[in-house]
Amino acid sequence: MNTFVLAWVLLLVFAAFNNYIIYRLLRERRRTDLMWIGVVATVVPVGLFALWPGAITLMSFPLIQSVGMLVIMRLAQQR
Repeated sequence: MNTFVLAWVLLLVFAAFNNYIIYRLLRERRRTDLMWIGVVATVVPVGLFALWPGAITLMSFPLIQSVGMLVIMRLAQQR
């Protein structure tokens, strides 16, 4: 399997898994209105990797996902 294809598969699998975890966390707290933050935190690095495939844009995925999760946790606990 080509490493580029492997990178895409892993990126999409982890994106789906992270969004599922975020959804479960928000559903438990009845704050699914914040789900858009998780989607944006997924779409931005996937879009960056689609435009400029490389190691730097691939490494931006966990960073942006972590920032998105931090924002979600802060907003979910304000209630």
